[in-house]
Amino acid sequence: MPNSITHQLYSSDVLASIALLAILAAIQLILSRALSKRADLTRSVVRRWSANTRNFLMLVALVGLIMIWAPQLRTFALSLTAFAVAVVVAMKELILCLSGSALRTFTRAYSVGDFIELGGTRGEVLDHNLLVTRLGEFERREGSMLATGREVILPHSLLFGTPLRVEAAVAGQLRHTIQLTFEPQGNLFAAQTEIRDAVLSAFEKSGGKEANRVEVALSTSDIGKYRVEIKFPVTPDQVGQTEQAVICTVGNLVHSLRDKRESEADDCIERTMSSGSVLPQKGVI
Repeated sequence: MPNSITHQLYSSDVLASIALLAILAAIQLILSRALSKRADLTRSVVRRWSANTRNFLMLVALVGLIMIWAPQLRTFALSLTAFAVAVVVAMKELILCLSGSALRTFTRAYSVGDFIELGGTRGEVLDHNLLVTRLGEFERREGSMLATGREVILPHSLLFGTPLRVEAAVAGQLRHTIQLTFEPQGNLFAAQTEIRDAVLSAFEKSGGKEANRVEVALSTSDIGKYRVEIKFPVTPDQVGQTEQAVICTVGNLVHSLRDKRESEADDCIERTMSSGSVLPQKGVI
């Protein structure tokens, strides 16, 4: 009796399944070690190849297991039709995730290292598999590429219900946006050249490159306040440093211009008072 059970075990599909999984696991281990030893590859490239290799081997394992167990599956198919329908309904989200993964693969929508926005969440693609994508989250401020330090798991089913946006990166740099709002005191539009020069100086001092891609625009908010919008190219690891340098420089410049105008106004009033002329009360500059 024990010999018969052993013979059935070794002649069954269980052994074939175990052998298939063991071979694929060994291949994954060998490839991972080989990639980690390549000094000429960047970390982003290594992660991309590791993710693609793992997903391909998982697909091979899935197809192989289906082929191994196909006779048994056919045996149960007729008697479990109603059960299969119920499972499909219950696993609708899982099926959508797998379909979304196929859509991502066939369309080459994005890969590891890309910067995307999906389902209202923006960030860098750290990893993806057959079901989900793992993002390094960016803060939700419009146009910001500043990382929050959190990781977000997004199911691939979102690809069928929400638009996907892929941020264009040039040489690993993204376009980061800052919006600064000031009280409508003085003529800030007349100082546009000074503001742009200050932005370029702060950008270059913080290690920024390609200053020709820096954009500075002035506008007003819905309630009439001055708004300075600044866009500049930057790598994700330098966003915080460059942003703070630009904000501090522009803020100091605007306040110094305001203080200068107020000082000039005070001097004008003093000169007028000393000459005996009468002027209206000083208003907002």
